[in-house]
Amino acid sequence: MNTHRPRLDVTVVMPSFNRSALITRALESVRQQTVMPHEILVVDDASTDDTVAQVEAWRERTGFPVRIEKLARNGGVAAARNRAMELATTRYISFLDSDDEHLPHTLAMLVTALEASPGAVVAFGDATKVTPEKTIPNAMFGAKIDILTIADPVPGEESGRFRLRNPKETFLKASLIATCSACFVRAEALAVGGMPVGYRMGSDWLFWLRLAQRGDFIFVQEDVSVVHRHPENLTKPGSAADTSMAKLAGYHAILDGRLGITVDPPQKRKVEQFIEKRIALLRYQSSVLGFTSYLDYMGRIPGQAKQNVVRRILADPKSTLRSIVSVFRGRQGPVAD
Repeated sequence: MNTHRPRLDVTVVMPSFNRSALITRALESVRQQTVMPHEILVVDDASTDDTVAQVEAWRERTGFPVRIEKLARNGGVAAARNRAMELATTRYISFLDSDDEHLPHTLAMLVTALEASPGAVVAFGDATKVTPEKTIPNAMFGAKIDILTIADPVPGEESGRFRLRNPKETFLKASLIATCSACFVRAEALAVGGMPVGYRMGSDWLFWLRLAQRGDFIFVQEDVSVVHRHPENLTKPGSAADTSMAKLAGYHAILDGRLGITVDPPQKRKVEQFIEKRIALLRYQSSVLGFTSYLDYMGRIPGQAKQNVVRRILADPKSTLRSIVSVFRGRQGPVAD
């Protein structure tokens, strides 16, 4: 690598766990950036395959600045990212999962957006989603929102940048940001305590909500990453119900204030409505998995006081009947996310 090329004041944080077959693709996407980052910081979450050896070999082969932090025990992706945020030395950080890709203009575009917007803590773009069957552009944000209803064009800009009017309101229900499509100010991330740990899913969503209290979010109306959906991360039976359980845990953490995310009375009412709708969805999602699964999920609904499970299932006879019928049909879906 030409060490005299200009580099951005950004670290690409790449958590990894058993990604030996895919991680070099992610690394190569960083090496193809139009402007280089300061370094890649790979945090290996106690992989049992040769992921670290693959990264070391790629670093030796390319000469690209890669720092490797090997964790002694698996702590999950949030803990790995938090460790990387502590170790980084740059002003900005950009996440890249070890099975996804940055597009060549990603870092230059997002860092420029932050530097041109005093008061901004996050700049993000959209993402192209790739599955074994199809490629979907603008899949993570643009397909789900009408930008002019939630954001204003950055004055004097013709580059498609928008400032969200109320990022907390925008992301209160769910994260619409692909993790690999964002760049943020490291000091602000550390100030909010990084990503909340202990959440099987949704730690990135809760992280964005924390940062929404620190400053502006700038949206770049362009795809800046490729999110791959491959057999290891495609939806499986039960995953939709697990997603609902994770959402419910996140909603209750928001309401009880344990994550430092404050909500005003109207936002609190919205979250309470989200909880009601998500529980109804969870009833359906778990009922199509069979009666045993239905009982299990009904007994573990986050935020609900312990009570007789029989009372819970009698509260929704239709879902209870569906769970029994599903056993005889051997049915595993469909499920809604």
